[in-house]
Amino acid sequence: MKYSLKNILALISLLIFIASLFFTAFKVTESKEIRDFSSFELLLIGGISFLGGGILEFFIWSANIWFFISIACFFFEKFFASIVTGIIALLISVSFLFWNSILVSESGREAPIYSLEIGYFLWLASILFIMCSSVYLRIKNNFTTINRNGL
Repeated sequence: MKYSLKNILALISLLIFIASLFFTAFKVTESKEIRDFSSFELLLIGGISFLGGGILEFFIWSANIWFFISIACFFFEKFFASIVTGIIALLISVSFLFWNSILVSESGREAPIYSLEIGYFLWLASILFIMCSSVYLRIKNNFTTINRNGL
């Protein structure tokens, strides 16, 4: 079976994303204790965080939606759309680097972020990888088209 470069790059990005789910995303200090938040847990509950008042937390989680749209566009060779949605996902996910605290309960209680962990950085890497892959294939396809047309 022959695999195209496009499929391999999309698979690598998805594997990085899946790998991120097995690690801690970040830690917070809560009542003088350090509490871990797993990436998988955040993926599952992040989509409903707005129900508990976590509008900004939902905004960060929405980077997943943009990431999957980027993967879909990439798969259908809509590389420009994949780049745009990848940039949106990247900007949203990188913005979390600047947060000092996060909502930890439905009562509105926040806790300071103690550290960002490997799960977060793998998540970021998966988004960055699909975006860079989209840029690469867009450029490669443009050069291929130019060479075919003899320009």
